[in-house]
Amino acid sequence: MVEVIKSFINGLNLIIILWLLSVKPRHGYEIIKEFRRLTGISLNPGVVYPLLHHLEEEGLALSRWIIEKNKARRCYSLTVRGKKLFNRFRTLFKERLKVFAESLMIDAEPK
Repeated sequence: MVEVIKSFINGLNLIIILWLLSVKPRHGYEIIKEFRRLTGISLNPGVVYPLLHHLEEEGLALSRWIIEKNKARRCYSLTVRGKKLFNRFRTLFKERLKVFAESLMIDAEPK
């Protein structure tokens, strides 16, 4: 059962990472920590960093080096294209998947 839930969340990795970057620029480790806080699932760095690099290659994210607590970190933010993609996902969830998501949250026993 836990594997099914984990697989479902893993299918949302891209959307969750885009959402996190839409809120504010973040570095990879911050994304990993926030993903765990939100989902209860540990996201492997071997998934996060290649995905961030891919987003940058596709022009959906930009990175810049920052110094934080005497450490150089690569911080990612969404580009205009990245924000448009995220907004398309948001529209999909708001308009098309809203009824489905709301029905999942209803506290009722399955038949």
